[in-house]
Amino acid sequence: MNINNNLTAIFIGAILGAINGFIIRILLKKNIEKSNKKFFLIYFFSLFYKLFLLISSLLILNFKKDIMMILYSISLIFFLIVFELKPVKK
Repeated sequence: MNINNNLTAIFIGAILGAINGFIIRILLKKNIEKSNKKFFLIYFFSLFYKLFLLISSLLILNFKKDIMMILYSISLIFFLIVFELKPVKK
């Protein structure tokens, strides 16, 4: 991952957040009609997946400037939440 400036960090965070938020949304939507146990298992798995995604991508960026890491993290988390929190209906 070659991130040289702040705009690139924001853009890559937004792309990764949107893709992964959409994948999590599909998993939740697919399992919303299943039992509560299975749905919440997928939900808690998605929480750990998001945490793993954030930590692993920050470890890749550990030699960059702090502001780039902060902008990347904010962008990633924002787009994860936006794409995941669209209403999941039956």
